[in-house]
Amino acid sequence: MSNNFKFSYEKINQAAFTAELNKRGTYYANIVIWTILFSIPIFWLLDYIFLKNDWLELGMARLIIGILSYVVYIASLKRRWNYVFTLVWFIGLNVALQAIICGLVPANHVMPFFLLFAVFMLLLNTIIFWPPQYSFWTCLLSYLIIVLLFSFKDRIDKYTILVNNGGGIYFVISAISCVIMYNRYQIIKRSIAKNVIINEATDRLLEQNEKINDQRYIIEESNRKLKKLSEYRQNAVYMLMHDFRSYTQSIQTHVESLKENSGNLTTEQKEILYSIGTGNEKISYFSEKLADSAENTEAKVDFNQEYFDIGPEIERAAIEIADVAHIKHINMQLHLSPTPINVFLDKLFLNQLLFKLLTNAIKFANTGSVLTLHAHKTADKCLIEIVNIGELIGKKELDQLFNKLQTANKSGHLMENDPEMGFAVAKKLTETMGGKLTYNSDQKSGNYYRIEFNSTH
Repeated sequence: MSNNFKFSYEKINQAAFTAELNKRGTYYANIVIWTILFSIPIFWLLDYIFLKNDWLELGMARLIIGILSYVVYIASLKRRWNYVFTLVWFIGLNVALQAIICGLVPANHVMPFFLLFAVFMLLLNTIIFWPPQYSFWTCLLSYLIIVLLFSFKDRIDKYTILVNNGGGIYFVISAISCVIMYNRYQIIKRSIAKNVIINEATDRLLEQNEKINDQRYIIEESNRKLKKLSEYRQNAVYMLMHDFRSYTQSIQTHVESLKENSGNLTTEQKEILYSIGTGNEKISYFSEKLADSAENTEAKVDFNQEYFDIGPEIERAAIEIADVAHIKHINMQLHLSPTPINVFLDKLFLNQLLFKLLTNAIKFANTGSVLTLHAHKTADKCLIEIVNIGELIGKKELDQLFNKLQTANKSGHLMENDPEMGFAVAKKLTETMGGKLTYNSDQKSGNYYRIEFNSTH
């Protein structure tokens, strides 16, 4: 039974996959371009060794093509060409030059140039990263130029000379290098696809982790409210039962008095009946209060503020998120003030705020970046700073992320399950507790987030 497993690219985020392909291709393109440019003096030396009579003309030709190649590279930077388009022109110029040299050099000196060209193509196709068809087209271009130039020679055995003097070796090695390039391209492409899938899975893990923690905070807050409600109800029930017993005893006393007196009701008996009615009214009043307290479901945020050192809370939040950062290959660094940073806040909501901010800072940080968490104080402020050194998110994008809650409220469409609502929730929590959250994204500060709270002494 044969099992043929093929990697499927259908369920991959195509935008992220294409961006990673371009990033990898641009990286290897820069290696190839600068390697070829810096190799020009080596080619001059080899020309001088193998063809002393005409090395100067070859050196001038290599210099001109080197200048044209550099112009192509500079133009690609200014006009933001795709790396494939840049390489087509850059590699095309250099391969055409090498093919022309092999076609024009005298037959008795052409062997080393064919070998040099074969090594050039082999190294090129084992380094470069672009769609494999361009390597095949480049080789075909070199074949065409070499065969065409040899066809102009007057000798009858010109093609035999071509094959026997290094041309055959070049054709075989260059063809093999194209096959190597094809296999290498497929391997790297599959590796990139797997990394994209892993990153997407990590982001989903972050979202699920964030939702789980949100539920945990909601449960803890609900339990805290239930405890307060339970205490209130217990007090109300205690008061009710105390008065109930008192009035029951009073009623019993009056009943006993009525038993001792017979006949028609007297004024005293009327007073007793009035007292019974009053007691019943009070009992009914407290019963209504108890019922109202049981039906009260008002969702009001009630902070339990207390004095504490914020340092351990920040450290605990960093430890909770460290595993997720490790999965995404993000280096987390923690720098806490050695002296206590005392604040007057609600620990529950502070922990939720820190988790929200750290989770989303990691979510929008690129793989392999550095995330630094600082905590220190000034004369009257507690400062928490998160700095991400890596690919910039952009100030405009951060403005949209941090103001999503406000935008959703204005539009009347609050997206409760929006995975990108975390920054906006963190900002709202900070402001609700009397703090201030600022952010920035530029080359100087990186992706920067800052929280300010009033410190206590």
